Amino acid sequence: QMGNHDMRIPIAHAMAFPERLESGAKALNIFDVKRMDFEEPNLQRFPCLRLAYKAINAGGTMPTVLNAANEIAVEAFLNREIKFTDIPVIIEKAMDSIPVFSADNLEVILEHDGKARETAKHIIAELNN
Repeated sequence: QMGNHDMRIPIAHAMAFPERLESGAKALNIFDVKRMDFEEPNLQRFPCLRLAYKAINAGGTMPTVLNAANEIAVEAFLNREIKFTDIPVIIEKAMDSIPVFSADNLEVILEHDGKARETAKHIIAELNN
């Protein structure tokens, strides 16, 4: 699946799934692209990608923890409370401090989401002290 860089595409897909909804995004013309280069991602340069792989490999509630900690960290960055480079630090500390459980029901997922958000807030407070 290839398309233009436009968030309207995945948002429209998510809103209408399994049906398709017209997103309003311009269709990709592959001839305009002319060339595509693929290379292995640099996980040191992109630490959040490394953390995503870590969450996937851990499974269970860990992707929930990553997502919740990320949302809190990004919000803190946008509010100028932390540096951009603190985002992966906060996420990883939250992931390391919350054990993985089986994500077999909504209550467990919501519980871990809440734990991760509170943990991320504590980590941010520690960074700011």
